[in-house]
Amino acid sequence: MMLLPIYRSAVHQFDIRVRAVRPEQWSAATPDSNWDVHRLVRHVIAGQAILPDLLAGRPSSGSAADWSDLPGPDLVERWADASAAAVEALTRVESWDRVVTLPDGPAPTQELGWRLATDLSVHAWDLARAIGAPDELPNDLLAHVLDQSKGSADRWFPAERYAPPIPVPGCTDDLTELLALTGRNRWWRV
Repeated sequence: MMLLPIYRSAVHQFDIRVRAVRPEQWSAATPDSNWDVHRLVRHVIAGQAILPDLLAGRPSSGSAADWSDLPGPDLVERWADASAAAVEALTRVESWDRVVTLPDGPAPTQELGWRLATDLSVHAWDLARAIGAPDELPNDLLAHVLDQSKGSADRWFPAERYAPPIPVPGCTDDLTELLALTGRNRWWRV
């Protein structure tokens, strides 16, 4: 299954960047005008934390609001725990076609994995831009998440949660195209 190596790669990309956040950067702006670095990281942790519960058919045991007062270093620890548990849960999946219940409706487990890999990839870029870290992502990761995202953009990036997509020329690189699907300008700066 191609999903597992891609998911692990997306986790790794976010991990590199979250561990690079300096103490003064937790309140820095991100490409999402409603979020600072602290809120972005909480959002990503929440996505990872719900994965084991969703795959086990249990209600989620936590939300990003639960960690609103945690300082940055504690968030990095929460990230490490949540992402390790998410990778472990995906590794144990027996049927990728099994349907799980998401906030926006039922979806196969495989789709949930791809959605979270995409979310991790986009937010790794967000975080890199916010803290001035390298923002390039591996070509194989980008190619796979872009391929999955293009066919599902209407479901995965609804107007009520994302800025409108940005039109891009046909010869655009994968990162620029992926970001444009989520309404992000590849050249955003703080």
